[in-house]
Amino acid sequence: MPTDSTPAATPQNAVAARWAPPAVWVAVILVGTSWPGVSLGPDDLSLDKIAHFTAYAVLAALMLRATLRPRDWASALLVFVAVSAFGAIDEWHQSFIPRRSMSFSDWVADTVGALVGVLAVRYIPWLSTRRPPLLP
Repeated sequence: MPTDSTPAATPQNAVAARWAPPAVWVAVILVGTSWPGVSLGPDDLSLDKIAHFTAYAVLAALMLRATLRPRDWASALLVFVAVSAFGAIDEWHQSFIPRRSMSFSDWVADTVGALVGVLAVRYIPWLSTRRPPLLP
């Protein structure tokens, strides 16, 4: 039984707890891609592409884990498409930032990262299992 100092467990709290990590990660990506003129290297296979790949693999993994069915193909496909679309929108958004530009190769790195993130959660069992919360 909850006390006055602890919130009652509600479906809304559960949804918020599941979706908070991907929402925070989206914010991290948007802040990182909104700084004018920040570059991690030339537009080839470099630290820049590795950063894009990693950021979107993590986002896809967090989003798929947030769904109620992380091992379901329909959920995996929906998350993959959503993360890839977010990558495209973020690249377009960068065209409005001073000394930044949108890059097709960055979007490809985003999309490949999304695919790997989805497949990792789908096929690596310990990535898709739900764990009990750390706090009661």
